[in-house]
Amino acid sequence: MAFLSAILPMVMGLTIVMATDGSECPGEGRFPDPNTCGGFMDCIAKKAGGFSVTRDHCNGFVYNATSMTCSTTPCGSRRERSVTNDFHPLSHVCESQPNRFLCANCKTLVHCVKGQALVRQCIEDFYCTDKIGFGGAVCYPDEPDECMCLRPNEFRVDPYDPQRFFSCENIGSQPESYKCPEGKEFDESSAQCVNQVGFPECVKSGTFANTQNCGEYYSCIPLRHGWLQKFFMCSGNHLFNERSKSCEDPCTLKFVCQQEGRFPDPLNTQHYFECFMEFGQMVQLRYQCPHGYMWGEESFGTGKCVEATEEYADYPFAHCDIPDGHCPETDPCLQNPCFSGVTCTFTSTAPFYTCGSCPAGYTGDGETCVGLQCPVGFAGVGGDCAPDSDLDGYPDTELGCSSKYCRKDNCINRPNSGQEDADGDGLGDACDSDADGDGFNSDSDNCPLIANPKQRDGDSDGRSDLCDNCPTVSNPSQRDVDGDQVGDACDDDLDDDGSVNTADNCPTVANSNQADADGDGLGDVCDNCPLHPNPGQEDGDQDLLGDACDSNSDSDGDGVDNNVDNCPSVANSNQLDVDGDGTGDACDADSDNDGVDDTTDNCLMIPNPGQTDSNGDGLGDACTTDFDGDKINDVDDNCIKNPNVHATDFRQLQMVALDPQSASTPPVWVVYDDGAEIHQTVNSDPALAIGDHVMIDVDFDGTFFIEDTSDDDFVGFVFGYQSNARFYVVAWKKGPQNWFNQAERGVTLKLVDSATGPGTALRDALWLTGSTPNQATLLWHDGSIGWTPNVAYRWQLHHRPNIGTIRFYLYQGTNLVMDSGNIYDDTLQGGRLGLYCFSQEEIIWSNVKYTCEDGVPQAMFDDLPQTLKDQVLNTSGISTKSTLGGLLGQDFDPQDPDFETNRSVFQGDQPSIRWVKGKSNQ
Repeated sequence: MAFLSAILPMVMGLTIVMATDGSECPGEGRFPDPNTCGGFMDCIAKKAGGFSVTRDHCNGFVYNATSMTCSTTPCGSRRERSVTNDFHPLSHVCESQPNRFLCANCKTLVHCVKGQALVRQCIEDFYCTDKIGFGGAVCYPDEPDECMCLRPNEFRVDPYDPQRFFSCENIGSQPESYKCPEGKEFDESSAQCVNQVGFPECVKSGTFANTQNCGEYYSCIPLRHGWLQKFFMCSGNHLFNERSKSCEDPCTLKFVCQQEGRFPDPLNTQHYFECFMEFGQMVQLRYQCPHGYMWGEESFGTGKCVEATEEYADYPFAHCDIPDGHCPETDPCLQNPCFSGVTCTFTSTAPFYTCGSCPAGYTGDGETCVGLQCPVGFAGVGGDCAPDSDLDGYPDTELGCSSKYCRKDNCINRPNSGQEDADGDGLGDACDSDADGDGFNSDSDNCPLIANPKQRDGDSDGRSDLCDNCPTVSNPSQRDVDGDQVGDACDDDLDDDGSVNTADNCPTVANSNQADADGDGLGDVCDNCPLHPNPGQEDGDQDLLGDACDSNSDSDGDGVDNNVDNCPSVANSNQLDVDGDGTGDACDADSDNDGVDDTTDNCLMIPNPGQTDSNGDGLGDACTTDFDGDKINDVDDNCIKNPNVHATDFRQLQMVALDPQSASTPPVWVVYDDGAEIHQTVNSDPALAIGDHVMIDVDFDGTFFIEDTSDDDFVGFVFGYQSNARFYVVAWKKGPQNWFNQAERGVTLKLVDSATGPGTALRDALWLTGSTPNQATLLWHDGSIGWTPNVAYRWQLHHRPNIGTIRFYLYQGTNLVMDSGNIYDDTLQGGRLGLYCFSQEEIIWSNVKYTCEDGVPQAMFDDLPQTLKDQVLNTSGISTKSTLGGLLGQDFDPQDPDFETNRSVFQGDQPSIRWVKGKSNQ
């Protein structure tokens, strides 16, 4: 222990007054002293019962019993004043928490008041420790273990101050405290005071780079006895250059091959580089001249190793090993990281390149550029826009841009977002009386989209043999579950899973393993209660969960029954669980199970334990172009954070009758444009057609077009669908009418939360413009206009359940004709989307698009109360998508589908659905 002679003894502080009477203590903790302003008592429970009391004060400032701190309020009438005239050496302890009780070391307690330190020393057998009941640090008996002697003959570092340490002679003996000289810390392994970790000892005066990490440097100043060593750190990507005695960016000198040849290494003249092209890539190799030689450049790109001169040892960063990856080895611009046509410039800081501005008509950072959106009433791409009379996403005139959405609309005055053109005559099927050009009117043609002038129909089912998927078996519906072009009526394996229909426990859903966990004869994949026997598959509320396992209990309001909810106390209607561990992502600390918590994971939905991020943009390389890992690039994905949704698709419709007891006609739904355009052709009962995608924060856009000129009833859509008794509905009435009760002209938004579900009561509540107890609540109504036949209207809806806010816009052409303003309701925390009709025929919903949107649109944000604004700024943020200039639902498909048709119609008094997949001329 001879080295202790160099150690400075610990200086004792102020004395603490101990009281023996603890009757005034209400319990253990820190409490105001009722006898003096600014006084407080530390009451510590004694093993024998009662309390020991330490009385102290806040030096003239009031003790705050709530926060358990010395406040900045002076006692009595004292004016604002300094805490103390002296700036105590331990005031640095208070820098991060200027008003708290903290431990400076094992035996020193600091009261921080306004950033200044009031120091107290703990008595024998008491040590400084942090206790919740005291609001911070307190001198406490025999705690913590880190400050006590637990083993004999050892030295221990002070847990609060690495410059201090203590020695222990025996177990339980009083620690003897010591302090290392300035600039040194105590190392328990060697029981010595050493320089700060990684810095060499001073041997001569000057300023030097830390050769282990040249981002750090130190200075050495000689003293009468030893050295004064100070430590510093460079900022950013810089290293310490001993030649210039300054922090510099080595990447400005780091060599990167730009063309073929041999070139000197500017950081070390003993080395040189050879650059050459191989397989279209620039290759860079580094070589070293023999000892005592350096690279001599004879001309640009040529040279040889020559005898070294004095400058050999005099180059920047002479004693530094520049870390791998600190600077690029090749020019990253050679990899074309920028958007097509954008200039790439090499830089010396990560990611070692910058991209210029996006081309005209595009916006972005130069690396990713997105075509500017045309405003409502126009169509096109990249700012090249023209009027779009029918709002189907195609311009009335040809544009110069290359996208299919720049081609002239083949049916200008009738929406047809699929641009189907069966005969390729340039006139869309939607307005071509003979779509297949065979001389027969489409309304009477038994194969309207395939030319068949002979109209042969061998099985007399109304479908020509040329387009009949069962030409020898009558099947007017043309149903074809597996899409193999063989109709179900003549297909012995409907779902193409290898099990014939008669032996298949899920004949319409592929399940080759035929798993049936509950033994009810229905395979798990098509069983709405896979763990509860229910061969009848009853589902009274049509929420896709069978009555046998549906408790109708939903604690978080997300529409998922508690019995099957993978996050029962956190709303997550889409039930995302990317790692398949049974815990939903919304309540899973590590959603992708890669060992990195979501709070710091740079790829939340794709496992990447290495967290590689080459360009340093905060997004891991594993998810740079495809955030959710669904194999769809984000620029083409309408839900980049949901691998189950990547395009608008209403082909899988669930049909919901809202007045099933009625004898009226059920609706007939026809689906076009791969699920983005839907027609309803008959005057029907109130009904819904619900898609299969579950959405939470959603933007839902589409075009209304009603061709019927004789009626004046309801057209609309639904969102947040959770069951046939719980959903939001937007309904538009052409004119006022008193039928079941009074329906006013205009648009209504209602919350349906029906106690009865489908039936007369719900039907009447939907007809009524106002609210109906226990059925539907009117959230908003605008009676300014009704719809007009053969006029295209564009709707836009924003729903943000997490802040309970909805907003609806309606356009006629380019004109905004309705804006609901913010509507507040948080009853339904997400659900499915769908279409709504009530007693109205010949409806077209065209160019429909839904997208998952985390951010809140600017207009919605501006109208929020401050509490919700704060919530948005702390979570999802403001969306960059423009509300008034939104893209009209275009999905940029790489190619158009070949012509084919596939129909499926349920006969009798059931609602029917037909899918049409046609050839486009775009």
